[in-house]
Amino acid sequence: MAFNFGLVAGNPFYLATLGLALIGWIITFAGSIAARLKGVIWFYIIYELFLIIGVLLSISTDTLRHYRFAFIGFLSVGVVWFTNTIDAFLGLPTPELQAVAAGSIFLCIVMIVWIISFGSEDNSFISKIINSWALNKPNAIVGRTTDGPITLGPVQEQLNTVVVSPNADYAYKASALYDYEANPEDQNELSLVKGEILDIVDNKGKWWQAKKADGTIGIAPSNYLQII
Repeated sequence: MAFNFGLVAGNPFYLATLGLALIGWIITFAGSIAARLKGVIWFYIIYELFLIIGVLLSISTDTLRHYRFAFIGFLSVGVVWFTNTIDAFLGLPTPELQAVAAGSIFLCIVMIVWIISFGSEDNSFISKIINSWALNKPNAIVGRTTDGPITLGPVQEQLNTVVVSPNADYAYKASALYDYEANPEDQNELSLVKGEILDIVDNKGKWWQAKKADGTIGIAPSNYLQII
């Protein structure tokens, strides 16, 4: 999927944890240079950099759910390594080494939070809290907006122009990310229940032709669906 930094910027949880991780990494990196450290610490630092970049890319491409268990494993290893770094340098009289320990504390906090977050199922209390913080969470109005300017006043929704074909080939499967109530004025729209699986004809455009498990055919807003 295309890179979309808005998925990070639109969720304060991801934005805050990635920012804290970056700050911790910079402090650890700068402290290690100032202290002229050598050896395995640099492997830890490079490993953590790639881990942070990987999390950023996975969130920005909306593929985190596919790799979350791999990230949990990598993060667990990182927690062990940087916990050892904290134990080695915390309390030493050298300011540079104290900076390395401080940066490692930031990194450990973020990694532990990520492990808890990534390891939680979609319907869990933690996941619901994180999703509730998303500023760009889809809604019915967003699903129908155009690229034109937004004006105040009464909103007149335009009915979609997708033609439903009963003989279409369904090439994809998608999962509903949120509940959605179909517009009663449009008989082609499908209501969605979070987590249900639908067959999809094409994954282009704002509205996708879909078929539900009971055979009902219609269209659904693409920003409520995730190709699986």
